[in-house]
Amino acid sequence: MNSFELNAFLHEYTFFEKFLLSCKNNNNIQVVKSFIQDTFFDKNLLKKTPLMDEAHLEDFLINPKKQFEAKIIPIPTEGIMFSCHPRFVEVFEHHHNYIEMVYVYSGECHQIVNGTNITMKKGEVCILDTNVLHSIETVSENDIIINCLMSKKHLDDILMDRLSGNNLLSSFFIRALYHSNDFNDYILFNSGESEKLPKLMDDVLCEYFDRSLCSDEVINSYMIIIFSELLRAFENQTNSESLNLLKNASITDIILYIQNNCQDATLTSVADHFHFHPNYLSAAIKKFTSNNFTFILQEAKLKKACFLLKNSNIPVIEVASNVGYENTNFFYKIFKKYYGCNPTEYRKKFLT
Repeated sequence: MNSFELNAFLHEYTFFEKFLLSCKNNNNIQVVKSFIQDTFFDKNLLKKTPLMDEAHLEDFLINPKKQFEAKIIPIPTEGIMFSCHPRFVEVFEHHHNYIEMVYVYSGECHQIVNGTNITMKKGEVCILDTNVLHSIETVSENDIIINCLMSKKHLDDILMDRLSGNNLLSSFFIRALYHSNDFNDYILFNSGESEKLPKLMDDVLCEYFDRSLCSDEVINSYMIIIFSELLRAFENQTNSESLNLLKNASITDIILYIQNNCQDATLTSVADHFHFHPNYLSAAIKKFTSNNFTFILQEAKLKKACFLLKNSNIPVIEVASNVGYENTNFFYKIFKKYYGCNPTEYRKKFLT
């Protein structure tokens, strides 16, 4: 897929958009059933709207508003997903259990974010945390809005290490990962004048909608470049809410240091490394992440243990030792508490 083909693909009506245009207010059960029966299914077009799957089409088309009743829209994946925002319909106020990046491919996007009216032009980007309430007004045929949906696990596993040098975004994502119930911020990038961003977004969308060998790795790499370009576009912006994030940027380095040195890290050793008093470091971690040092360290150890169990044949007793647990029985106990199974059972899941 090239940029020309991508443009044609994104402008083509999805199954849901075809329904909206043809049925409008006549979305009774019989009309819906007839529409599904008579309309050609193109799974690529369904892929553009991942919140709707073929098995639940009838229920969805009869009452598309129902998905917003609970206010939260879940994502059925642990990775990264791109989708086209549905045209010809209003999206009611809601929030997500994932990070969302909204990109205006063409036209405009009018949304209300945490009670604030925002108009986004072509090429502009908005990144929203999980607890941000937002709604989007009905968009027209030439308003192509791309949603990039990123699970917290994906951010933690794939992107955090690579973003450690980008203080604004890494601090934003650290807050989103560890401050889950209290953090509800967003960043608006006035990136419409960027010459590079549209080409980068075209490339990553082509890779996503026309996948081939190593597509996941290519997409992850593109996202790092895209985030870096957004930061360059942000340099001259004056957004006080976002600038406040920079004050806590050092917490990113602390979290990553704990993750990379979890085997023998202690509160004292980490405090010494960053030239803090242990009491100050402990209070700072608790204030910023809502969790204490022991929790952050334990989570880092278990994350590393999972990686070793999935990707090596190292005996479980050695895995425990490699991540800093000398007491194997305690390692089994704490592992089962977190993952619902013991390390041996966890490993078997990836061998079958």
